[in-house]
Amino acid sequence: MAEGRSRAGKPELGSSKSTWKAGLKPSLSLQSNLDLQQPGRGPQTSAYPVHFILAGPQCNASVDLIGTCWPRSAVGQLVARPCPEYFYGVRYNTTNNGYRECLANGSWAARVNYSQCQEILSEERKSKLHYHIAVIINYLGHCVSLGALLMAFVLFMRLRSIRCLRNIIHWNLITAFILRNATWFVVQLTMNPEVHESNVVWCRLVTAAYNYFHVTNFFWMFGEGCYLHTAIVLTYSTDKLRKWMFICIGWCIPFPIIVAWAIGKLYYDNEKCWFGKRAGVYTDYIYQGPMILVLLINFIFLFNIVRILMTKLRASTTSETIQYRKAVKATLVLLPLLGITYMLFFVNPGEDEISRIVFIYFNSFLESFQGFFVSVFYCFLNSEVRSAVRKRWHRWQDKHSIRARVARAMSIPTSPTRVSFHSIKQSTAV
Repeated sequence: MAEGRSRAGKPELGSSKSTWKAGLKPSLSLQSNLDLQQPGRGPQTSAYPVHFILAGPQCNASVDLIGTCWPRSAVGQLVARPCPEYFYGVRYNTTNNGYRECLANGSWAARVNYSQCQEILSEERKSKLHYHIAVIINYLGHCVSLGALLMAFVLFMRLRSIRCLRNIIHWNLITAFILRNATWFVVQLTMNPEVHESNVVWCRLVTAAYNYFHVTNFFWMFGEGCYLHTAIVLTYSTDKLRKWMFICIGWCIPFPIIVAWAIGKLYYDNEKCWFGKRAGVYTDYIYQGPMILVLLINFIFLFNIVRILMTKLRASTTSETIQYRKAVKATLVLLPLLGITYMLFFVNPGEDEISRIVFIYFNSFLESFQGFFVSVFYCFLNSEVRSAVRKRWHRWQDKHSIRARVARAMSIPTSPTRVSFHSIKQSTAV
């Protein structure tokens, strides 16, 4: 095998001057079985030395249009060769193989199976891919959460028999999450790079509204903790607690906090619709600080509540104590969900690729499904709500059954006098 001829017959991988490259369409991909037989050209000799001699019919060494060298092989053999490192500027995983069959007539199959040659995505393409997946998770989670929250809101509104202060606090917490999820959709559907750069008044108001409802979520969780701590640890009667106190905590206190934040943004960081933060400007801590504070206080509340429940209330079986225990269990689950999600914003995932991917997906999941968890633990698993719904359902069934029996009785064809008597008799029997 002449060395000069073999080098001339093998195109250089990744080179724009290769003779085979000019004849292929740019859309060609290795993720398929490619027809790589060059018309009018016989088998080529390999640029790689062959250290064995085959007996019988065989396919000569050849280089295909991709640039892969196929060594001399016996007929009927399926030959494996590493995937090319580059193809049209795209890098491929060379640990996988392409496959080509040596036919019975001593020629190579026209098609080469490169389906196992996987692209190695660049860092930019990987980031875009993970970003799009995170966006899908966020939209899915917020849709599921908003649907569950609306169902829970309607249940608390319709079931007047369970209108105690504890459930009113649950109701307001769910309302705060509904408003936050709704403003999240407004932000996602209206904010774009052009709007961010224009920094118009309405987009700043939308950002302020979103942050306000974000703060109310934490303050209503603080209200949940205050109620349980007062009822269990301080052993005060819950009759002394008033609804207006919790309304002030949940809805009123966050308002001046957001107003102060908006003033700080207006004077020190008035750009990009008040999203993000400029280096050296810490106006966002005006509302983030109180959120962290009430979160830490809630952890202290829960520590005391659990301590009391584990000691003094273990032997008690009253219905009120059972409700407190269930409320504490729900809060123990929900508070870490709320807290961990927010604390993740202060965590640096590092430069490791896996750490960043886990951080993106974990944060997106918890952030978007919070409302769903709140609905499940405070409404759908609430024994009072379930009992009231069950009673409503049984009452509706009984009412519907009575109407059906009366309608059947009235539909019997007979004289007017007998109809009246029959109807009265059936109604009396019911």
